[in-house]
Amino acid sequence: MSDKLLVSAGDVIDVQLTSETVVIEGADRRHVEPGHITNRMRLFVKLTDGAEQKYDFEDTELGVRETQRVVVVRGQGKGKRDRGPYNIVLFNVSSAERGEFESGLRAYLGHKPFFGPLWKALVISLGVAVVTWFVATFVVNPGSNGGISGVWLAVMFGFLSYPAWWWLARLWDRITERMRYRAARKRFLNEMQARANTYAPQASAPAPVAQPETPPEANPA
Repeated sequence: MSDKLLVSAGDVIDVQLTSETVVIEGADRRHVEPGHITNRMRLFVKLTDGAEQKYDFEDTELGVRETQRVVVVRGQGKGKRDRGPYNIVLFNVSSAERGEFESGLRAYLGHKPFFGPLWKALVISLGVAVVTWFVATFVVNPGSNGGISGVWLAVMFGFLSYPAWWWLARLWDRITERMRYRAARKRFLNEMQARANTYAPQASAPAPVAQPETPPEANPA
């Protein structure tokens, strides 16, 4: 079940910038490790429907000032997964720039396969066991009628090969998920960019320049 997509557009009426430094102290409170500085930006936006809304963003390098038009793209979980809206992309359509929030993009576009590496490895190991039993019973030792030796070899090969199949299935999921995410990310950002462009303020036509009047020519006497 994918999260809901929330898209809002409006004009910025106020910008507030703050920063916070997180300091990590040692057990004896004498050793202080370098902290991480978190920059926060709060925008007060007058939406296109006339309502006012505030939005908070962390660690974005996108510049925004008052009167500029912005488009805020956020996601929100459904049901028990709802922990409030999270930022995905912030568009400044007035300056044709955007800021992306990778954690929000991964939360919205992330995908977990229906069968994880454990289940994939289990199915493959069972297949290995069946093939081993078939070969041991009907090829290597035909006429044994599925003796204990064939069953033992099947269980042994299936059990011993399971860790290797699990590692390969895990590696496969990582590679395919990375490829899928990159393609989905590019497609999603292009779609959101096209949607944000529809909210761009229309440039007003220049006022016509008045032409000076030409005095009428005097009639010759």
